[in-house]
Amino acid sequence: MVARAASRRETFRGLRRLDMSRDLKDISELIREAFGNEPDQAGQNIASELRSLSRWSALLWLLQRLDPTFQSSFTGFVWVEGGHVVGNVTLSRESSAPGRWLVSNVVVASGYRQHGIARQMMEASLDFMKAQRAVLAFLMVRRANAAAVHLYDSLGFSEIGGRVTLKGTAATAALPEQHPLNPRWTLRDARFRDSRELYALQRTATPEPLLRARVTQGDALLTDAQENPTDWLRALLGRPTSCQWVLEEQGRIVAYLRLDVNSKKHHRIRLVVHPAVRGQVEMPLLVRALQRLGASAHAPVLADVGSHETGALEALRRLGFEESRWLVVMVKRMDATIKVEV
Repeated sequence: MVARAASRRETFRGLRRLDMSRDLKDISELIREAFGNEPDQAGQNIASELRSLSRWSALLWLLQRLDPTFQSSFTGFVWVEGGHVVGNVTLSRESSAPGRWLVSNVVVASGYRQHGIARQMMEASLDFMKAQRAVLAFLMVRRANAAAVHLYDSLGFSEIGGRVTLKGTAATAALPEQHPLNPRWTLRDARFRDSRELYALQRTATPEPLLRARVTQGDALLTDAQENPTDWLRALLGRPTSCQWVLEEQGRIVAYLRLDVNSKKHHRIRLVVHPAVRGQVEMPLLVRALQRLGASAHAPVLADVGSHETGALEALRRLGFEESRWLVVMVKRMDATIKVEV
């Protein structure tokens, strides 16, 4: 009987619910194949984390059976062929926004694409979220992936925003010799007590559809002490890992700039600008960040900006940066009886 059960399990093919205790290793390899060439190595990092988590398979198995909310809050579907997972959709409930679900890791192995596997996994995912009384489902997809964008569009998802990563180096950037700020603006280091005002800046700079759908949180606009407790020590030793500035106009913060320094991999720039000063402050702020790199100027620099940040996009392109990744945010209203603007 045991032998027959094992044989049935090995020969099963098709769609089934994700089982974290046995599927994470296969899923990590899928993600490595599909997203391993991401500009910031996000694919490799996710794959590595999932592979590490899979070593705790016994604990995951126990959690799935002892805590019913565990399976319903982080779950999904897989497609199995030849005893191996060749497709995955991961679903996770947003704890900070009741009724919102994130759809991620939509991936099919290269040898099994164009067979409708992704559509069947997505349809099963939508049915599952409806059964969980979901209000909204949202996802992010590369704008260049026309097939995936078409699939989500056909399933009722609509684009409401995006995020662009551009890549360049400070050494090759066309840095102007002089690009001073207008005297009405004051640039200073960010402080811990700026957090509340920076959160307000994030919300003001975020397009209304994203705010109404509540698919973004007040992230990253915090000072070093909150991000990394060791940053203050590195700064004291003269080896800061991040620099953060705020731009003020009459005592009000109108822009935030963060530079994360990592000469072994890549530097990273994060820029948020108030709509009232867009197109006016981006160039001098970016020039300041790139000039700050000094001896580490030859390492790649990745700049993350919202697709609505037209001033930052234009300034980065003028500095020689090129688009590396454009992620589109798409949402689908799940419950027509609940009024939600998107």
